[in-house]
Amino acid sequence: MSRAALEITELRVQPDPFLGWRIAVISRGFDGKSKQERKNIALEGLKELTIQWLDLLTPEEKEQEWADSVPIDCTLENVPLWPEALARSRSGSSNPEAILFPSDLDEDLDRPIVATFYSLRGGVGRSTALAYTARILASRGRTVLCVDMDLEAPGLAALFGKEDEVKDQQGLVFVLLSLEQGEEPDIRNHILRVSETDEIYCLPAGLPNANYARLLSFMEPGAWYREDRNPLRELIQILSSDRLPFKPDVILLDARTGMTPLNGPLLFDLADLAIIVFFPHPQAQRGTGELVRALLAAETRRSEQRLTPEPRFIVSPIPASKAPEVVERYQHRAIEWIGDWLSVLRDKQSRSEPIKESDITHFIPYREEIATSDKILSNQETWRDFEPVAEWLERFLPTASEEELPNSLSDSKGQILNELEFSAGRAEYQDNFLETFVETQLVNRALHPRIPLILGRKGTGKTAIFRRLVEDSEKTSIVVLSPSDLKDDRPWVINSESFTAIDEALETTGKSWRDFWLLQTCLACHLSWPGEKPQPDAALLQVLGTDPTRELEVVRWFESLLPQSQVGLLARDWLTRFDRAAQSTIILLFDGLDTGFGNEQPNRERRTKAIEGLLSLITDLGDNLKKLKFKVLLREDIWRRLRFDNKSHFFGRSVVLEWRERADFFKVIIKQALKSDRFKVLVVNSIQQGSLLSNLSSSSDAFSDYLSESQVFEIWNLLVGERMKGGKSAFTRNWVWKRIADGSNNHSPRALLELFVEAKDWEINEQERNPYQKTIIRPRALSASLEKVSEKALDALINEEFSELQELIDRLISIGRSPFKATEVTGLDDQLKLAREVGLLSIYEGTEDYVERYKVPDLYLSGIGMTRKGQA
Repeated sequence: MSRAALEITELRVQPDPFLGWRIAVISRGFDGKSKQERKNIALEGLKELTIQWLDLLTPEEKEQEWADSVPIDCTLENVPLWPEALARSRSGSSNPEAILFPSDLDEDLDRPIVATFYSLRGGVGRSTALAYTARILASRGRTVLCVDMDLEAPGLAALFGKEDEVKDQQGLVFVLLSLEQGEEPDIRNHILRVSETDEIYCLPAGLPNANYARLLSFMEPGAWYREDRNPLRELIQILSSDRLPFKPDVILLDARTGMTPLNGPLLFDLADLAIIVFFPHPQAQRGTGELVRALLAAETRRSEQRLTPEPRFIVSPIPASKAPEVVERYQHRAIEWIGDWLSVLRDKQSRSEPIKESDITHFIPYREEIATSDKILSNQETWRDFEPVAEWLERFLPTASEEELPNSLSDSKGQILNELEFSAGRAEYQDNFLETFVETQLVNRALHPRIPLILGRKGTGKTAIFRRLVEDSEKTSIVVLSPSDLKDDRPWVINSESFTAIDEALETTGKSWRDFWLLQTCLACHLSWPGEKPQPDAALLQVLGTDPTRELEVVRWFESLLPQSQVGLLARDWLTRFDRAAQSTIILLFDGLDTGFGNEQPNRERRTKAIEGLLSLITDLGDNLKKLKFKVLLREDIWRRLRFDNKSHFFGRSVVLEWRERADFFKVIIKQALKSDRFKVLVVNSIQQGSLLSNLSSSSDAFSDYLSESQVFEIWNLLVGERMKGGKSAFTRNWVWKRIADGSNNHSPRALLELFVEAKDWEINEQERNPYQKTIIRPRALSASLEKVSEKALDALINEEFSELQELIDRLISIGRSPFKATEVTGLDDQLKLAREVGLLSIYEGTEDYVERYKVPDLYLSGIGMTRKGQA
C-alpha cells in the first residue's frame, strides 16, 4: 500500500520546540502492520526529515494512547531549565508579549532582592565580583546573604576567609536534599557570619569530601520543577522568612560556570537581577547572546507580577589601558554585542525610555593584587572597581528617606499636583519671573555692572539675566537691544529688516557699525532716560526732531543722521553727556543679538560685522564711562567666531553661564515647586531642620536661594523621589543631570523645566489609574517624559537658532542609530563643526583631528528619532 493510497483519518504536523518536527498520522490503513511497515508507508520520500515525535496509529489505538494527553499538542513548558529556556528564546509564540523588568515597577519588590552572578566561561572573576559587591553593600548598612551555588567547585567561603569553618554535613547541598525529602532543616546551622561588624553572611555549598560528592550525585534540579516540592523555591522562601535571625536585603547567588542543570533555575526563575560576567572574546559572543535572549523570554518566581529577570553585564578582566585601540577592542565591542543581544527590547519592553547599554554594563580592569590574592582584600581602595555593581542592587532597596515618608502625602498629593506650576517657556514668557529667579555665585557675578560680556549656550539663562536686570527695581538699566518678545514699547529695538536697511545706509555713507551702536545707545538713553535728558550737540539736535515712536521712524532717523560729517564724534560726545548726568550706575543692556538679525546666511554675515563693531566700541569706550556700563548677552558659539582687535580685552571681564553645581541647577525646580502652598507645608512637616524651618517662614523665593545642598536634595526627593531603578544613575538627580545634558555636558534650565512640565502632566494621568503615594511625582514619570522634552529641545535648536543644521538632522534620521561612523556624514564638515559647538554631537571614538565615530546625546536622541546602538 503506498502513502498516496493511505486513507488518512487525521494528520497533525507541528515544529518541535527544540529541533525538527512532531507528526501524528491516524489511519485504518495501519491495521495489522508493524511499526517499521507503517514508517515505510508514511515517511516515503521523507527520510532526511528530522523527526522528534512520530505517532502512526489506527483510530482505536489513538483513543488508547491519547486518553490522557495528546503528545502532538505539547508545547514548551515554562520551566526554567536550559533546553526549554533556550528553545523559548527562539520560539516567538513562547516569548512573553511584553517584557516587564523589576526596574519598570513603581513599587519596590518585596525583599530580599535576588541577584545571580553567572558566567558562561570561567576565569572572568565572577565569584570575586560577587564577594566584593557583598562587602560594599554590607559596608553601606545592608544585610547581605551570599549563597555558593557552584556545587561542583565550591569556593565562595574561601574568598571570605571562612573555608576552615565549613563542617561536614553543613552547607547548601545538605539543605536542598533535606528539603527534597520533606524535612525542615534548621538553616541557621548552615550559615556563616563573614564579618563581626557588618551584616554579611555566607551559605557555603558544603565541605567537598567523599560524602559531599555522593550526595551531590543525588541532586536532580530538573525534576524539582516537575514535582510538588521544589527545594530551590523553598530555600528562597526560608531565606526570606523570619526563620533566620536576620532579614536579608539582598541574596547573592554564585552560579556554576557553563550550562549546568542547577544554574538554569538560578538565572531563569530565582533571579531578579541576572549579572552576566564575560570577557569580550569572540568565543563568548554567541553563547552569551543565546543566554541573554533566553533571559528575556523567561518569567521569574514572582509570577503574579510576570517579571522578566533583569540583565546586567560585567566585562572582566579588561586591560587597564586608555589606549584607543584597547578601548575599542574591549569596551566598544562589548557594548555593541550587548546592544545586539537586547534588540528584542525595542518592541517588547514596557518602559518609556529604552535601556542604555552602557548604563547596565560595567568594566572591571585587571588588577594583579586582586587576581593573585587568596581572598577578598580589606583595603577599600580595591573595592572601587565594584561599586557600580553594588549600586545596581542598591537602587532596588528603599532608602531611609523613602521609608519615612509622611502619611499625609496620600491625602494631599492630588491637591499639590494641581497647584504645581512649572514655567517651561523661554525666559521672555515666564510668569512670576523675579519670584522664581535662581541666584548662584556665577549668576551674581554676571549681574555685576563691571562685567560687560555674558556668554552662554542656548537655554542657559542669558535672557533670564536680561529680565532680572530690567525688572529689578533696585538697579537702573536701559535696554538698547532686546529679544523681539521683550521689546514692549521700545521703538528703537529694531528687527532683521531694519538691520538690513541700516547696513545699506552704512555702506552708502561709508560709516561703520561702531557709529551705529553709538547712535543706537544714545537714542535708547534719550527715549528712556530717568530724569532730565542731556541734549546732543546742535548738529545732531537739528536732525533729531521729534522723538520717533515707530520702528520705521527710527530707521529714517538713522538714515538722516549717518550722512552727517563727524557723526561718530558727535554721538560719542552725546553719550559722554549722559554719563556725566547719571546720578548712579546705569547698565546699558544688549540682548537678542543672536536672533535679531535673522537666520539666512547674509543675515548671519551682517550679524558678525555688527557684533564685532559693538564689542570693538566697548573695548574702546567702556572704560572711559563712569556711570554707564555696557552689558552684552551673547551666544557662546557666535563669540568664538568673532574676529576684532583687542578681543583679549574681555578676558577676565566676561562670564560664561554654566550650571556646574547640581544643587544650584535643581533650585530652578525647587523654587517653582515651592510656589505651591501645600507642597511648602509638606516640606516643612517632612524636613525637620531648624534653619530650614525658619527660612521657610519667609517667602519661598527668598529662602530657596540659601538652601544647602543637602536641603535641596531632600526637597527634591520629596518632589520626585530619590532613586531611578534602571541604569547607572542610582539617584533621580543623577539621571536628570545626565539625560538633559547636551553633547558638551552643558545643562539648560529650560530643558529641566520642560521635563517637569511633562512629568507633572504624566503623573496626573497615571495617578488616576495607578496610585502612587511615595512622592508627588514618581521617578518613572521622568523617563516617560524624556521623549517629548527631546523633541522640544531639537525643535528649539533647529527652528529658533540653527536652521543650517537641518541637512545634518535629515542625515541622522536616515542613519537611525547612535553612535555612527564619521564616514556616514561625509560632505557636511561645516555642519558637523557647528553641531559639536552647540552640543548636538560629541566624539564617541577618535580624536579632535580624526573622528571615527560620533554620538548624539540623550537630550536630542529621541527627538531626532534615533536609537542607541552600543552607545557608551
